[in-house]
Amino acid sequence: MGRGRRGGPKRGNYKNHGSRGNKSTRGGGNFKNKRKFNQDRDGKKDDTSESKRQKLQQEKEAVPIIEEESSSSESEEEVKPYTQLLSMFKSSSRAQQVLTSDEEQSDDEEEAEDMNDQSNEDDIGSEEEDSAQDDEEVEEEESGSSVGVADAEEIDEENSIHEDLEVESEEEEHSGDEEEETLSTDPFHLHFDREINENLLEILTSPKPYETQELKWKALGRMVVHLLTKPEKNTSQPKPTLLGETIESYVIPGSLPVLKTGIPLSEYGVKLQLCSNLDTRPLSDNKQTAEELLSPLQHELFTLANEYRDVYYPEMNHLNNDEIRTVYCLHTLNHVMKSRDKVLLHNAKLKKAKENGVATDEIEYRDQGLVRPRVLIIAPLRNSAVKIVEKLATLLLPAKGQIINKDRFCKEFGEEKDGEGKAETKKSYKPEDFEAVFTGNTDDSFRIGISVAKRTLKLYAGFYKADILIASPLGARTLLAEDFDFLCSIEVLVIDQTDVLYMQNWDHVLHIFQHLHLQPREQHDTDLGRVRLWALNGYSAHYRQNLIFSSVALPEAAALFSRRGTNFAGKVRIENAVTASSTTVCRVLVQLPQAFHRFPTPTAAQSADDRYHFFTKKILPQYRDQIMSNTLIYIPSYYDYVRLRNHLHKEDYNFGQACEYTPDGKLAQVRNRFFLGKKRLLLYTERLHFYRRLTMKGIHHIIFYQLPTYPNFYPELCNLLQDAFQNPKYRGDGSQTCTVLYSTFDAPRLAGIVGSQRAAEMLTSDRPVHLFVSGGS
Repeated sequence: MGRGRRGGPKRGNYKNHGSRGNKSTRGGGNFKNKRKFNQDRDGKKDDTSESKRQKLQQEKEAVPIIEEESSSSESEEEVKPYTQLLSMFKSSSRAQQVLTSDEEQSDDEEEAEDMNDQSNEDDIGSEEEDSAQDDEEVEEEESGSSVGVADAEEIDEENSIHEDLEVESEEEEHSGDEEEETLSTDPFHLHFDREINENLLEILTSPKPYETQELKWKALGRMVVHLLTKPEKNTSQPKPTLLGETIESYVIPGSLPVLKTGIPLSEYGVKLQLCSNLDTRPLSDNKQTAEELLSPLQHELFTLANEYRDVYYPEMNHLNNDEIRTVYCLHTLNHVMKSRDKVLLHNAKLKKAKENGVATDEIEYRDQGLVRPRVLIIAPLRNSAVKIVEKLATLLLPAKGQIINKDRFCKEFGEEKDGEGKAETKKSYKPEDFEAVFTGNTDDSFRIGISVAKRTLKLYAGFYKADILIASPLGARTLLAEDFDFLCSIEVLVIDQTDVLYMQNWDHVLHIFQHLHLQPREQHDTDLGRVRLWALNGYSAHYRQNLIFSSVALPEAAALFSRRGTNFAGKVRIENAVTASSTTVCRVLVQLPQAFHRFPTPTAAQSADDRYHFFTKKILPQYRDQIMSNTLIYIPSYYDYVRLRNHLHKEDYNFGQACEYTPDGKLAQVRNRFFLGKKRLLLYTERLHFYRRLTMKGIHHIIFYQLPTYPNFYPELCNLLQDAFQNPKYRGDGSQTCTVLYSTFDAPRLAGIVGSQRAAEMLTSDRPVHLFVSGGS
């Protein structure tokens, strides 16, 4: 009964609506001083009439307030994008209004109690409040008793994170003014705290939003810089944004990058904690320059990434992958910590304003996205995720830091204990690049969320409570079938080892990009009053930074970089020419004539059909002779493999097939028959060679249906034609041959094998056939 009266609809609507004497007449119960109450009833009739007049006047004064609320709601309903989010925001603002009205009610009641001399009614009010508080405590105890053992363990694990949050909130409250002074120079604030004007939006949505310029640095080499085209001069004022009024400052489009030297890393906007953890030297004063803490490659890459430009670097290898991983882990941690510190600073300011009695409805802070995850790192295998987490922990955690759920992570992502696999690797030699990729846990289906605190790194955080998401394309796609809201506020996207992702299934990567920045279906406990306006307007794709690292130049990755990235800060693509000294054709040790056949094709979409017809009509008939036995046909694409397999079946060729789906027993049988000459042709896919690196014996002739994706595969396969791997009846005859098919759309692969200058000559020459002879004395 007491709680029903306290939560009634007539309480807290207006100020000064009467003392508690009016409230006591509504309830039942035993009064201690009935005589005194009856004697004073007649004397208070005039007071009640005056209170009624005050209520009528207050109702008249409240009419325009209601009209204003309705007009504002109508204006909000006119906005088309994200109408569901606006409706959520309205409901949350109404809840805040109810809370503020209750606070005003409590203040008015305290003033009325001071002015009222009736002690018996104070006793009644206190009894009602005590009964309500008792009921609330019972409900809290009942809800608390329903918490399971798993929830209790999570609470224990999160204690350290909450302690860090409290400590950082106090620190940010004192250092807030100092950080506000650096807003004009920090790339983070210049990129995310400003809105896009209408002119830039028109440029970004145009068919050709970028113009290219070239730049050359010492470590990165030749860079193709994509900058926004200059807008036409327009004297009219820019149009306001879709949500909110026109603000004073807009984003500034990116310009040509400038490499700074002799500047401490902290002046780049990097947090001091990260700088101190990056510098492992004893007694360091955190004033070392970026050149002293980073290698030349790291310094130049971090300069580009720190300005939130899109970067495509296709020269990653097993020697520099750790340096590159350090760069993007440092950048992502710095981004997450700045975003987190900004939220804590604004929380402290709101708390301080509330303590001082300032109305917080008029204070607006836009510092969040639609959901919490800000960084997405796509990695191919679990061993890559282990290296990323180890690098994050090394850069973030001090000596007293801790990693929550570390044991579980080591158990699920650690190296698989397989004695047979270890014996196989010891028995056969594998190249260094193969060992770098496939050492450790090679499972390609995983996803994990990581929440970042100042002294804590929590693994296995919920996707909507995590700051960084690490996932493989397959692991992410299995989750996207059920939910995709966690991808709507990604601000930094990192694709590591893109070439390995291409060998897995490139369609999964494209599927992830199709689900970025879609309208969320649920609110996910987001305070929409704190969401940035450009996120509500649907412009998050123009703020997202894409960092793509690969070991080879892939046309698919280049297309993804150019078409899926619309960053107003600009894009940088690394394009270095392959010199003659670094070509892989020079690594062919066996004496082997290599014939490169160029076939004509008008478009890239039609090149697959033209290649098939050219091979089946001009190349394949030459290998029907008995002298052309033991021929291996190397096929990079699985679709071409199926097409050729069906053709050979139709033409009754004596051939074997070896692909990534062939069982081990059948694969060993096919290899043995091919070595003995019982199978004249052998179809061999690139993915099988990538995952197994088999030493195929008995090859006397080799045909590259298409140039390999990895340039080092070409000399590896050509060197298998030496006499040590030949059938005894073919040893020493020197009749081995190599045939290669290529077109103008295979220019990146051809340049990696023969060099950029020679590839340009072969593509523009009038002769369709070019012959190389390697090895010999």
